[in-house]
Amino acid sequence: MAPRTPRGARPIRSSRHRLADQRGTAFEPTLLVAIIMLILALAVFEFGVQDASLVSSHAAGARAFYLAEAGLAKGHGWLQAQTVAPEDTETIHPFGMEAAQCGEGTHRVWIVPDPANATSYRHSYTIIAEGTVRGYTRRLEQDVHTEIFSDFLYFTETEHMPGQGGPLWFTSADVVDGPLFTNDQISIFGNPHFKSAVHSAYGGPGDSNPQHEPKFLYFNGSPTNHVESTEDSNSPYDEPIFDDGYTLGDQWVDYPALNDVFEMRTLAQNGGISLTGNYDFVIGRTDEATGNPMYGYVSYEDGSGWVDVCIADMNGVIFVNGGVTVHGVLDGHLTIASNGTIRIVDDLTYRDSNQQGLLPHCSDLLGLIAGTDVLVSDTDPNLSDVVIHASMVALDNSFAAENWNTGSPRGTLTVIGSIIQAFRGSVGTGTLLGDEIHILTGYAKNYQYDWRLQDIYPPGFYRFLRTGNYTKLRWREVPVG
Repeated sequence: MAPRTPRGARPIRSSRHRLADQRGTAFEPTLLVAIIMLILALAVFEFGVQDASLVSSHAAGARAFYLAEAGLAKGHGWLQAQTVAPEDTETIHPFGMEAAQCGEGTHRVWIVPDPANATSYRHSYTIIAEGTVRGYTRRLEQDVHTEIFSDFLYFTETEHMPGQGGPLWFTSADVVDGPLFTNDQISIFGNPHFKSAVHSAYGGPGDSNPQHEPKFLYFNGSPTNHVESTEDSNSPYDEPIFDDGYTLGDQWVDYPALNDVFEMRTLAQNGGISLTGNYDFVIGRTDEATGNPMYGYVSYEDGSGWVDVCIADMNGVIFVNGGVTVHGVLDGHLTIASNGTIRIVDDLTYRDSNQQGLLPHCSDLLGLIAGTDVLVSDTDPNLSDVVIHASMVALDNSFAAENWNTGSPRGTLTVIGSIIQAFRGSVGTGTLLGDEIHILTGYAKNYQYDWRLQDIYPPGFYRFLRTGNYTKLRWREVPVG
């Protein structure tokens, strides 16, 4: 019989058994640590895979965005290349309906005309572009509309007077309170203030002179040693202020030809007034019988007396095959066009205005289109300040003051509207002392843009005054799917 172990005593094991227990005790925590390390490694690997996937998807999304941006530019370029704004109101697929391969992705472009294009001369469109890279798609939309010359306070074909080689300078006394565009070089003397965007097509696409470079011309404190530069200042001599930036080397804009004015005659013969000869127009003239202004009427004299025309009863277009003088107060929408010269012989204002300018509810709108010049006449009423509310076009010459370089100072010439001219005209002379100009002859200038011209325009203006460019309006990204 085997001996019994006393109660409470531990059984005695062999050395082999003890070794087995020690090994078992050492193996269990090692295995646990190994399992934990493996789990952590797998987790880190999974996180790495997910992070790489996120980086890859972000890169693909960014590339898709860039492709969509390129598509918008491509669509805008296609519109610019059309000789006439598309008239159809159906969706346009200028490059086909299928997506085009572009690098590692594709893009698709289509253009949606505004339904109002069927009845409006100013056409609007939405350019839509999608870019897709590795299954990621981004869609962008850009609203544009056709641009016309009255979209600018100031537009010139040439920044020189007719027949003269020297440039006309923007000086320290000039405050340009509206958008400016010229096909010529912008010349700066001192510190003029440009409150809105400034564009020059000098040296840009469409400029036929290869020697032109897209640069400003700075006076540089010397009548002979001028400086060309792309910089926004030429310290210490010339330091212009650009509130809304500037673009040099912009796309050249074809200026309308003199013969285009006869488009207005076509309109005048179909619902307006077409005349031959030289005519004096008075807008809102005073009725001799009653002594009251005839607001809403435009009047001219023929051989038998005054002819008074209610503006609301016609299409608003008057064409004269001859010369024109005009003054008065306008209540309504009217355009007077002439294949000759238009002379402003006294103030020409809107009824909805006062000495401070246009009233907030003003709905009056005047266009003057001259085949040659629009002149502020050297008349007695114009010897002491002149106020003009109008969008004015001088097709073959300039907007200028008659006898601008002779006589005594005539006060201030205030224009609220826009000035569109083939050659930059002059309205006076002066001496620049510091930041102030002292008028010697003619007028000091006070030109302000009529911002309503961004949305509306005088009758018939849109018939032939398109620049061929498209103004970019709102831009947005929209979700896909």
